[in-house]
Amino acid sequence: MPFLTVMTALAALSLVRGLLGAGLGWFGVTLATLPVILLIGRAMILNNVSRTSVRLYGILTLGAAGVLFSLWWMFQSGSHLPIGLALVAFCLLLLYVLWYSHLDRGPNATLATGRPLPEFVYETESGEAVSSREFLGHPALFIFYRGNWCPLCMSQIKELAGRYQALARRGVQVVLISPQPHGHTRKLARQYEVPFHFLVDPDNRAARRLEIIAEGGLPAGLALMGYDRDTVFPTAILTDAEGLVLVAHQTDNYLIRPDPDTFLRVLDARESTI
Repeated sequence: MPFLTVMTALAALSLVRGLLGAGLGWFGVTLATLPVILLIGRAMILNNVSRTSVRLYGILTLGAAGVLFSLWWMFQSGSHLPIGLALVAFCLLLLYVLWYSHLDRGPNATLATGRPLPEFVYETESGEAVSSREFLGHPALFIFYRGNWCPLCMSQIKELAGRYQALARRGVQVVLISPQPHGHTRKLARQYEVPFHFLVDPDNRAARRLEIIAEGGLPAGLALMGYDRDTVFPTAILTDAEGLVLVAHQTDNYLIRPDPDTFLRVLDARESTI
């Protein structure tokens, strides 16, 4: 949130100064700030960005071009403010791409392919405690997402809803699990007319059981909306009818979520060998 706030403020300042004729150097600040704001804004508003390149190469290139443009303007005009702000924005962008977006998660033997998915308990939207064993007998796709506040999580769920028929034809039950408050989960469930299972993981009990908890992973400020400070690493687990893990996608970069076709290919390949 501080990153978005600073970058938005710099983008707005550069656009205003540019429109007021303060110099072409402000165009460089715009290049260093606006592209990433537009990307995140698109994900938040349209929910149609489930994955990006790992390093956001296009946006980093535009940011570097903005710095060079402001530097050129400094030599032309002697104005140091635009190049200073462009450098600040580009450094923040580098931190966002190279550090913040990276998830510090190591190997997880608990979710190894071919092993039974450990049993865990979650709650329904109404607060009823139930076991993951209820999904035995059919293939299941467990999606652990961080919460309604996460735009890429929402994009991932929207994408899955669009592929529901393909998953249903293969008998897959889609199970969406988040540590967020029940009310937020009920609100999300009302958005989709698909028979997904919208579930809650209070206190990240299931996340701890599966070793996918992200302690202190909630962005600053969101606790005011009722979210717990600890959250979950975005994780997708496909199991067969016996509860054996077929594939576990454990991204180490929150900008990357698996394509639903990945799971369809695994199911089809398995079916062809039976």
